[in-house]
Amino acid sequence: MNPIRHVASFLIALAAVVLAMPAAAGTPRIGFSSKTVGFQLVNTRNAGTFEYAVIYALDANGVVDMTIPVTVVSSDVSLMKVSPVQGNALGNYQLTVPANAANGEVTVTASATIAGKPVSRARNFTIVAATPPPPPPPSGTPTTARASVPTVVADQSGCASIQYYDVGPGQVFQSLGQLPWSLLKGCDTVRIHAKANNAPYNEMILISAGTNLAPTAPNKFMRVVGVPDPVTGARPIIDGTNATQLETLPGQAPRSLRYHDNNGGRALYRLGPVMVGPQLGYDYNFGPAGYIEIGNLDIRNAFYGVSFTDASTGMLGQYDAFASCIFVEAAAHLLVRNNLLHGCGNGLFINSKNSTVLELSQDVLVEGNQLYNNSNAPLTGVSNGFSEHNSYSEARDIIFQYNYFGDVRPGAFGDCLKDRSSGLIVRYNTFASTCGLFLNLVDSTGGQGLIWGDAGYAKTYVYGNLFDVTPGPQHYTNLIAYGGDSGMSVHYRQGTLFYYNNTLSVTGDAGNGIYPETLLFGLLMPTAVADVRNNVFQATPSTLGAPGKVQAMVYGTGTVNMKNNWVSPNAAQYWAGHLTGALVNGWSSNLGAGNNPKFMNAALHDFRTAAGSPLINQGDSLLDLDISLFPLYEPGSAGPRKQNGALDIGAFEY
Repeated sequence: MNPIRHVASFLIALAAVVLAMPAAAGTPRIGFSSKTVGFQLVNTRNAGTFEYAVIYALDANGVVDMTIPVTVVSSDVSLMKVSPVQGNALGNYQLTVPANAANGEVTVTASATIAGKPVSRARNFTIVAATPPPPPPPSGTPTTARASVPTVVADQSGCASIQYYDVGPGQVFQSLGQLPWSLLKGCDTVRIHAKANNAPYNEMILISAGTNLAPTAPNKFMRVVGVPDPVTGARPIIDGTNATQLETLPGQAPRSLRYHDNNGGRALYRLGPVMVGPQLGYDYNFGPAGYIEIGNLDIRNAFYGVSFTDASTGMLGQYDAFASCIFVEAAAHLLVRNNLLHGCGNGLFINSKNSTVLELSQDVLVEGNQLYNNSNAPLTGVSNGFSEHNSYSEARDIIFQYNYFGDVRPGAFGDCLKDRSSGLIVRYNTFASTCGLFLNLVDSTGGQGLIWGDAGYAKTYVYGNLFDVTPGPQHYTNLIAYGGDSGMSVHYRQGTLFYYNNTLSVTGDAGNGIYPETLLFGLLMPTAVADVRNNVFQATPSTLGAPGKVQAMVYGTGTVNMKNNWVSPNAAQYWAGHLTGALVNGWSSNLGAGNNPKFMNAALHDFRTAAGSPLINQGDSLLDLDISLFPLYEPGSAGPRKQNGALDIGAFEY
């Protein structure tokens, strides 16, 4: 109960009622008067409440005499405490029922000596304990266990039954805020139905399945999935604009949009409409949130300046510049699939924290999403324009596949994919963007030793991707940076970047804009190696007859080993006019005569291999790689890659 409201009720108190047993004339007695509710009417009191009362003596003539001392005691202070009200007149008391009071009976007794006679009176109260929150679901497998293989599907095969929660028009739950999000667990499936006319859910949700509240198991995923419009196929929209969340369960206070930060117990928010993380007040004994799928949703509009309502206070707030369409505080065994993530500071953010496995994101699959129009343009005191991205991740074992990375927000310089992970695989994606860097692969800053000490940190795989680039005049074109940005160079990436069977096409005139070159491999440590095989590096001019942009294969200090690549005639080993400690080997193995790799229709962005292409059957066999890392599919929806003999160069097989 709100004590401020109770004080207000005291100020507009009911008239005092004398609560004394009938007595013969001339008999002194004790009187009780209530400042809140009449004792004689309601003797039941709830845990966590208090009220004011006046307790006084009456002389033999029945007249109140406040000069007579009265002693007031409770028979059980664990059920009701009695204390004089400081600063008020004699006889004013506060009767308090502790918030943790149990069910029971308590007696308040007042005693005095009046006209030489001992007198006492008592009132009995029935105390009702607070309704406890529902018990947590039974525990299962901790989320800290490392997956033997990365998550490839949100498997519910171990579920004896699946509890469905349907949200939307005509469904059991009309709004997202009506769902019991804090109790969802493995084998639960939330189905969010699209609204008519593409109307959005202007709400915010916190997904916490897999914390110590409800740890689940590898074959008992909790799923949050959209059900598209049956006519248009449009995904359900969760829009951060003017959004709020309010989940009120029996016996619980309204749930706020805040997650628990284990480092100091802080409660953080302002970070997006869909958040994944432990609930406020829960510890990390079973690791981070986990065994969760988020799929088939259109999540948008969480960026600096956009307002939302803080459910805990009812006040308006504004998103942080780092707000994300999906903000993952920490999650193990997470699948993010087939979503539209746009109009946010970050489209997707996946965090690891405090160098502890209990706050380590791991075993993550990001598949089939479209990420575009994210990042922030520079704004003094808010963002430098380079710190927010279409996707930003730090995890142990993470795969990005079949995703589409589009343009960042106008004026922004964020990356398509910035990552600090170990066990990183980037495959079968399409990058068609004005991103600052297509792949910015830097050092771990949150997971730290759990990531940079992991064997997967020394090997990064990028294969089967399409980079379809038309840079704007104010944008540089950098393919990959491989190293770090924390300043702790000892922990920078300095293993092997495997880059094979990708297709890069850059359309633009040489010297156009303030960034005239295309820079391909930025290797920031002398021990870093890029293993570059079977790729297409094409430079096509925007103006007929003009030269395309120069492609500088390496800058920095590492080594690029090349074999069986197709490169445009104006490609260069090094960045002209810049000192470098880098080295390129195998340049003579490249193909590229005539600057025509013979795509199906490059003007229509169809980069499949056409008949007579010099790319056909010219690739390296890749027999030194594990079969699980062989290019078996093509970017986007092109489907499985043909297995018809020798590999073709590039992301597509003829």
